[in-house]
Amino acid sequence: MYKLGFDNTDYSVVVKNRGSPPNPWRWEIYRAGKSSPIGQSPIFFHTMAGANKAGKVALKQLLAKLNT
Repeated sequence: MYKLGFDNTDYSVVVKNRGSPPNPWRWEIYRAGKSSPIGQSPIFFHTMAGANKAGKVALKQLLAKLNT
């Protein structure tokens, strides 16, 4: 089977203020060269730090799936 070579540095997590208080924060995963997110959190977070932490976990899971 042909395995695509994904470079992990092509993907990043960005936290954006997309909602209204008290939970305005949402993480989004972007791929280099793309202006639209390839994934985003299904829920909104109370803090930017919480969204960033959850986004990093989601990115790690996505990269593991892509690299298998």
